[in-house]
Order: sequence, then C-alpha cells, then structure tokens
Amino acid sequence: MKKVLSGILVSILVLIVTGGFFILNRYRKNPEQIVPYPYAFTQAAPGVKLEAPILIVGDRMGDYFGKFKSELASVISADLEKPIRIQSLARPGQGLHRTIHQLKSVTQWPQILIYQGASEEFAENKFEFTEIRKIAANFGRFKDERIETLLILYPWLSRIVYEPVRRVRLDPEPVAFEAASEEEFLQRLDTELLLFEQQLTELVNLSKNRNSLLVLTTTPLNLDIPPKKVCEFATNTDVETGIYEVREKIKANDVKAAYARSQKLSQLFSGNAQLFFIHGQIAKRLGYLDEAKAILRKATAFDCKAWRATEVQNAIIRKVAEKHRVLLFDFALLVENEWTLNQTYFDELHPQNLYYDKGMEQLGLVIKSILKL
Repeated sequence: MKKVLSGILVSILVLIVTGGFFILNRYRKNPEQIVPYPYAFTQAAPGVKLEAPILIVGDRMGDYFGKFKSELASVISADLEKPIRIQSLARPGQGLHRTIHQLKSVTQWPQILIYQGASEEFAENKFEFTEIRKIAANFGRFKDERIETLLILYPWLSRIVYEPVRRVRLDPEPVAFEAASEEEFLQRLDTELLLFEQQLTELVNLSKNRNSLLVLTTTPLNLDIPPKKVCEFATNTDVETGIYEVREKIKANDVKAAYARSQKLSQLFSGNAQLFFIHGQIAKRLGYLDEAKAILRKATAFDCKAWRATEVQNAIIRKVAEKHRVLLFDFALLVENEWTLNQTYFDELHPQNLYYDKGMEQLGLVIKSILKL
C-alpha cells in the first residue's frame, strides 16, 4: 500500500514539476500583450505634435486623399470666420499596423480622425509563415470574451495563455515583401485579413479611449482593371477553353451568347478572377450594372496578387464600422454609383479628382453637422 501511495505521490510531483516548467517556459518566451500580435516594432515611433483638430491617416490611398484636405476644410468652414485646419500623416507603404504604431506616439489626439487605406496591407511581412497555426490558435483564445476580459484585468496572464510565437521585428521603415509562392500567399491570406480586422478594431478602441471621432472610409476599386494573377487552383483546361469560347463570341459581336456562356462558367468554376472579370465586363456592356458590379468586386477578391485593396477589405471596413457604430464614409460606393457615367479613374488606383471633390463635399457636410458648425 505504501508503495502504491508513494507511486501516486511521485506521479503527482512529476506532473506538478512538468506543469510548472511548461508554465515557466511560456512565461519566459511570451511578451505581455492583450492582443496576440505576431510582430513587434524595434523602436517607438517618433513623437508627433498635431497642429489641427482633424487628422487623416492611412497608406498611399490616404496620402492622395490628404491632397484634398483644403477642399474638405472649405466645406466644413463655410460659415466660419477662420478656416478649420486639417493635417495628414498618411504616407505610402504605411499599413494599418504602422498607422496605429504612429498614432500611439501622438500626445493629444485630434477631434476627428479619418482613415483611408487598406491598399498596402500585404506589402510588408508581419508574421512568420511557419507560425500561422499558432497565430490562429492565439486569436481564437483572444476572441473568447471571458479570456479577453481576464487579460484586460490581468495582462501578465497573456504570457501563459498564448502559445509562444516567433515574432517579426519591424524596423522604423517598412521593408517590401512578397510571398515566395502562390501556395504561401494563399496560406497567408486568412492571417493577413484576421490582423487587418483586429487592427481596425484596435483603431476604433483607441479613438474611443481618446475621445476622438473616428471616420472609417472604404477604398475605391477600379472595376475596369483586370486581375493581375489567376490562382492555379481556380484554372484548368475546361476553364481556359470556356474563356476562349467567350472571347470568340465577343469578337463575333454575339454579346448575349457570350454573356450566357460566361455566366454559366462563373457558376461552374468558382474562384477564377479572370473569368469573373470577363463576365462582369460583358454584363456591364449589356447594361446589367448591379450584376456587373457584384461580379467585378468578386474579381478583385479572387485576384491572386495582392497589389491593391479589394472588396474583402472593404467588407471588413463596413463590418467593423457597423459592429462598433463608427461613422462610415463609403467612398468606394460613391465612385461606383457613377461608374458608367464618366471615366471614373485616371490610373489603376485613383479615381478622377472630381470624385475626390465630391467625396470631400459629402464628408465635409457630415462632419459640419456633427460639429454643429
């Protein structure tokens, strides 16, 4: 009996020691962080002193958006003796993670914060490819409201709760990155989108905590630009043959037959960005504009090269704005509403300036109303 009890005690002791070593090992390897981001900045962002009550942030799209800040200021200041000032910190290459990092260095936040971006979220490596499973597991735990509440109360517990992840160290300036293969790009996709949604949510929370009114804006998408790359999983001989047949019907000016064929093909073969683009352009030519817009948005989402914002990012922006009751300026929809009336874009990314002027007028009137000016 004594031997049995001794064996049980030894087993319990081994379990305690093993468990203690496991917990200690995790505690040593993990940083203290409520949100389990798989990256860390090597330096704090330089302090920024704001000189205006309205601030524009974002990437290259926000940078161009900021060029029209004087037009926005004019609308808001129409009945004021002194024009209101607007500042922009948006710049090319600045993904949302860098925007947030920069904003944390701002000592006094603006009265209104406008975000325009989402077009360069894949341009920089923010996590190790081999750590994707752990990253997903950690965010799965974070999204459990009970665990999130516990970590907010006791942040040090994050060092035990999360699986240790090799974090990417981010230098002050971004380093251009592109997935080594299509397979890696597709496997990274879900994690990139997960991080983007979480960063948007963090931007919302930071704004609320600092009493700033946040305006999220969707990113205009040039629906007339074909996808840069078709994913290999979405193409085969049957698809290519079908696309060839559709193009031949278009050459023969048999647009209705081309539409019928491309519609059937797009239903049979999901995920082929080129097929979606062709079908959308045919639908546009026939005047089926709602269908054309929907299918061309889908073409952006299935592009196998991340070179701009897509309908997926815009859907996330709309989702976060609705969930957290944040003001949404649907700039993409504004441009799409005049898609067939004018040449809406002057290059692959940017709408004609007149749409920025219209956007600034609409946004300005909303802000003017909110500020009761």
